[in-house]
Amino acid sequence: MTYTYDYPSEDKLPVWLPHLSEESEMAENLEALRKKRNMKVGQLAAKSGIPTKQIVAYEKGERIKVADMPKLARALFVDVSDINWVSEKPKAPSPQKTASQQEAKPAQPLKRTPASQPARPSQIQHLLLLAQKLGEDEGAVTNKAGKPLADLSLAEASALLLTYNQAWMSYKASRPPGDPHTSGTQGRRATTPEAVDRFELTYLHARQEAGDELAFTLFDGSVWHGRILGFSPYTITIQQTEGPETTLQKLAIAYYAVIEKA
Repeated sequence: MTYTYDYPSEDKLPVWLPHLSEESEMAENLEALRKKRNMKVGQLAAKSGIPTKQIVAYEKGERIKVADMPKLARALFVDVSDINWVSEKPKAPSPQKTASQQEAKPAQPLKRTPASQPARPSQIQHLLLLAQKLGEDEGAVTNKAGKPLADLSLAEASALLLTYNQAWMSYKASRPPGDPHTSGTQGRRATTPEAVDRFELTYLHARQEAGDELAFTLFDGSVWHGRILGFSPYTITIQQTEGPETTLQKLAIAYYAVIEKA
């Protein structure tokens, strides 16, 4: 950096001035420094001896004269290197985007709960199978449901399945041994691939209604804890104790059991 030696007046100490081609990286605009000192333009003019009109011109971007720079520095109680020789014009604020110009954010998919998830086809099929065994047709099942079966939610279908399964078990218990209508089904799984084992159905419904927390141990050794939200012949959906809703494949489950409350 090169310097020039300037004597503003004989009765004042000399001031070292940076060369006009260089400015300090920390230098600020004259107006900003004046406002930091809570000074009006007229007050700065009175303290520096520079006409108000000239100070306004400096603040608008006119290069400060070498003779005026030390006067302004003294009046503002700063070093000469703290003042920009040419004040930069403030940038105009960018226009605000209108609602139509703003990018529309994609709607986030709503998390579906068992109350809003539709019933699975396997649930409807098993429901009609139980109804048929009890001598009811699809119309009777629809009347009990209070709506078309296709409009049932996962939770509604599960509750209706539990009702029909309990009715079927009560009916079987009331029949004499060897009854042709009920024989051949005790202790066996249903023959249709979409049917749900009645023992498992009753157990899972009971755990779901009770809100029990279960531990599911998979064949890979991992253990999942949660409460049952719904199930099908092939899957069990749980709400993890400390995690999101998860669907487990039954073929991957080695065994599961209720976690005893402490």
